[in-house]
Amino acid sequence: MPRLFEVQAQADQLSPEEKAGLVSHLLASFTEAPLGPDDEELARRIEEMDSGEVKGLTHEEFLKAVGRG
Repeated sequence: MPRLFEVQAQADQLSPEEKAGLVSHLLASFTEAPLGPDDEELARRIEEMDSGEVKGLTHEEFLKAVGRG
């Protein structure tokens, strides 16, 4: 089986249409989206909001906090 860098080098030689087809094929091969740190962080923050552990900011409060309000 070719190593990843060999496959990447071969993929670099494909036309834009072939690359799009390869990307489509690879994305379709996932049975479900992997749960990454962003998803875990989002779930944690939603739980904090739902439980009342933290208070959300209004848009105006956010802009003021980042120095744009």
